[in-house]
Amino acid sequence: MKKILILIFIISISYGQVLDRSEEGLVPTKKFNIKITNLAANEAISPIIILNKNESNFFWTGGLKFGATNHSGNLKMKSGNLTLENNKISGEVVIDMLSLSNIDLPEGPGERLVGHLRSPDFFNVERFPTAKLSIQESRIVEKLGDGSYKMIINSLITIKGQTNPVSFEAKVNLDAEIKTAEGKLIFNRNDFNIQYRSEIHLDNPKTFWNKLQTTRDTAKDKVIRDLIEIDFKVLSMPGMISQ
Repeated sequence: MKKILILIFIISISYGQVLDRSEEGLVPTKKFNIKITNLAANEAISPIIILNKNESNFFWTGGLKFGATNHSGNLKMKSGNLTLENNKISGEVVIDMLSLSNIDLPEGPGERLVGHLRSPDFFNVERFPTAKLSIQESRIVEKLGDGSYKMIINSLITIKGQTNPVSFEAKVNLDAEIKTAEGKLIFNRNDFNIQYRSEIHLDNPKTFWNKLQTTRDTAKDKVIRDLIEIDFKVLSMPGMISQ
């Protein structure tokens, strides 16, 4: 009986050693250092500002070259994302051209004006439903008393499928939870092949108003300004996200 117990004891020890050796492959052969990276502190990652399309406003103004008549209206933003790096911004803003509206005329005349502006004579919104502002670079001109910055924004603007450079000044608040930018952008519609009753044709005898059987001064009343102004105030969603 004693011999049997000794034999069982030896077998148990040997079996335990076999199990220990079989689990050697489950034990890491080297140590791993786990490092948690703080994204906000990583200089290679630029925060993204998502613009609030519902709270951002775009206000257009255009009118006659030789008259006091101006028309105005609104445009809505379809989307907008900006990148912030070293207090410089870049990114893209997309405008919904189908949202073009008028606010200075009664309903009937206003609808006719909007219909004409949406037509191929002007912005041809059925074919080109969006316009795009691509911000290439920016620089701070000065820091204002309220903590915001006056900045020069250099961009590319695409209208009716044609792209041209445009620069404008904006007042930008980068420090608040909700970022803001406001200013005025002015572009020449001829740069985008929008030449209906344009100033550039004023001295061209082949244009229709110079063929009118009337005085030149009367014909001038039909000339529409080439420059179109866009006043804007853009608001971001709260905070920023990392790429």
